[in-house]
Amino acid sequence: MRIAILEDHADERRLLELFCRSYFDERDDLEDRPTVTAYATADEFLQAWSQRRFDLVLLDCYLTDDESDVHSLTGLDVARSLRTCRDDCPIVFITSSSDFAVLGYAVQASGYLLKPVNRADFASMMDRVTATMAQRAPASALLPSPPGGKPNAWRVTFGSPPTAMDRRCIVCCLSHAHYVEFTFSNGSRIRVRVNFSDVERCLTAFGNFYRTARGALVNFDYATGIDGNEFVMRGGGRVPITKTATAQAGRAYAQYMFERMRKDR
Repeated sequence: MRIAILEDHADERRLLELFCRSYFDERDDLEDRPTVTAYATADEFLQAWSQRRFDLVLLDCYLTDDESDVHSLTGLDVARSLRTCRDDCPIVFITSSSDFAVLGYAVQASGYLLKPVNRADFASMMDRVTATMAQRAPASALLPSPPGGKPNAWRVTFGSPPTAMDRRCIVCCLSHAHYVEFTFSNGSRIRVRVNFSDVERCLTAFGNFYRTARGALVNFDYATGIDGNEFVMRGGGRVPITKTATAQAGRAYAQYMFERMRKDR
């Protein structure tokens, strides 16, 4: 489990990090302790998030530029960015005013904590959020077998023996002989022995996956644009486009982004 804290005030950031670590240290029902990382600015957080998504995010509602004491991006702005990119991780807002509680509904916030945050309120909130998280797929790319065979809407399975993965985390797929290499949002890669046509048939049923060339699929949610005959992906990766299909791929990408932005309004 990966947890991020975005809080611009150093003392409050350290306190939240302490509460978070203590909360999980006191639980004996977890096999693995979560990784907790605290960020002071929206830019730092978004840079880390672009490389690998989080399972839970605690966001300060009102961020301040320490050098100019000017408010720039708010936690709500950051939350909107995550939702625009189809990241549905639980978000808890940290605020000095309950007014943000209403705004949080627009980004499907899991709750909010009023400052000054005390340990009892923090633990109560985490009890509710983690109970919900237990029913979700982890942000990691590969998925374990679902308890009792319970299906998961994000789960796709390829190859023999079967390899299950979270399709939200797939950045691109490239065919190599009898294998398909999957690249994930956390930077990891795996090769699965499977026909590329089977992968293409499964993933292109979802509107965000697109075949760019023979043996190449791209997830539009991770693309930042087109450079020549390649899609440029978040994190710097590139996916080839068939030269004769560059214009068509560009139109498909632009249409997808337009539809996504219209739905997110």
